[in-house]
Amino acid sequence: MDSLRTCLLRSSLILSFFWVVSFSGIAAAIDVISQSEVKTPNFIIMYIDDLGYADLGPYQNGKLATPSIDKLVNAGQSWTNFYTSASVCSPSRGALLTGNLPVRTGLYGNHLAVLWPGSETGMPAEQETLAEALKQHGYTTGMFGKWHLGDAPAFLPTRHGFDEWLGIPYSNDMDWTVGEITSTNVNADLSVSHKKWEKAGPIYRKQLLAPRVEDWNVPLMRSVVNADQSYTDSIIERPANQALYTQRFTHESVRFINQSVNDDKPFFLFLSHSMVHVPLFRSPQFVGKSALGLYGDVLEEIDWSVGQIMQALEDKQIENNTYLVFTSDNGPWLTFAPDHAGSAGPLRGGKGQTYDGGMRVMTFFKGPGIKPGFVSEMGMDTDLFNTVLKLANIPPKSGAVDSYDLSATLTADAPSPRKFVPFYRNSTLRAFRLGNQKLHFVTNDEFGGPTTVHEPPILIDLVSDIGETTDLAAAQPQDVERLKQRAAEFKASIPIAPAIFDLQKGVQFQ
Repeated sequence: MDSLRTCLLRSSLILSFFWVVSFSGIAAAIDVISQSEVKTPNFIIMYIDDLGYADLGPYQNGKLATPSIDKLVNAGQSWTNFYTSASVCSPSRGALLTGNLPVRTGLYGNHLAVLWPGSETGMPAEQETLAEALKQHGYTTGMFGKWHLGDAPAFLPTRHGFDEWLGIPYSNDMDWTVGEITSTNVNADLSVSHKKWEKAGPIYRKQLLAPRVEDWNVPLMRSVVNADQSYTDSIIERPANQALYTQRFTHESVRFINQSVNDDKPFFLFLSHSMVHVPLFRSPQFVGKSALGLYGDVLEEIDWSVGQIMQALEDKQIENNTYLVFTSDNGPWLTFAPDHAGSAGPLRGGKGQTYDGGMRVMTFFKGPGIKPGFVSEMGMDTDLFNTVLKLANIPPKSGAVDSYDLSATLTADAPSPRKFVPFYRNSTLRAFRLGNQKLHFVTNDEFGGPTTVHEPPILIDLVSDIGETTDLAAAQPQDVERLKQRAAEFKASIPIAPAIFDLQKGVQFQ
């Protein structure tokens, strides 16, 4: 009997051993299969021009119908403390694509805030863009829409990492003529530009508020990188029909998505809408569609665009392998509100200002592992660079000095590594946020208006006073000194590069 028990026990042990080995082998095999099936993720950045913080998402007007963006908000993560690096177009675009503040790259101006048609300068060749970084790792890259980082051939998107581009080289309110004054020569000599603007300004403004396609000569361009690494650049329409911009950029983006999937290539798509920058245009099918008039029509067409992109991902069955970011380059251009511009809602200020309304932008993230909900942690446009690389399992780029990796916050509820936000206007640090407190050194109360230097600086608590109305400096002098010290340390750590935008007409301003 003992011999029988011993034999049975030995058989049981052997059987158990084989079960463990077999199960381990099966598990290992499943792991190998799952690893082999893991696809390199795709990335889409949808970039809106001059969008207000309260135009879409939780603060939007209830009269606006945005089912696609509502779907994105419900399925994704909404960041309510996400900032741009500048309150105007060109510098913030350069910051997003390089992961560096404009003062570090030179993509700013102390005299000319953005790039104008016929500029002799633009994105520096030595600045690595996000498109270039992803292309090094097998990504196909496409951009559709507004560029605004140089219109000369050497500065076009295809020279900076994009395989193809269809879009406009600068803002849609540029490339105009009023008598002998044009958007190319109006700022060529700043000593007389104010006289030119006095003459052309009223007509230019009238055209913005009663927009006609023929009032602008903006080119719609196509640029591609050829197989031999040469370039083919062409103007396919001039003046471009601005009423079809949103449709065209969206259709090109969907084509690019489909082609990339068909070619079995991971992709980076930068869909950079020219709307809702004035002059406002929308396609015929969106005329009168919104209860909010022209501006509402334009926003509802942007929502249509979001829906087309999301539908393309579903059709190609890649929505679970694609990260989508929806954000803006700066706040609303309040000069043209309410009929031709949006709203910053609870925030103070707008475009051209370093109040939060000019640089805090509602930003949505969606993608694999990203938990839906609202996030009050801080982030900036520069942070997208190394965040995207991390999500793509690519080592971070040390050259993207101002880019913090936000991936753990997006996917694991970790605190954001970004604890401060610098508010630059040109080369001047006008404000500095540390935690929930913000210190204003210089302010301006309207776009292009006079500035006021504050000594002592204005201290704001952004949690209790999101509208930045109450100065706490007198009551909390110790906090003022603490933020001043941190701001001074940060300024000392930033080498200020020469202002590239001030050289765009070949003149060095002193």
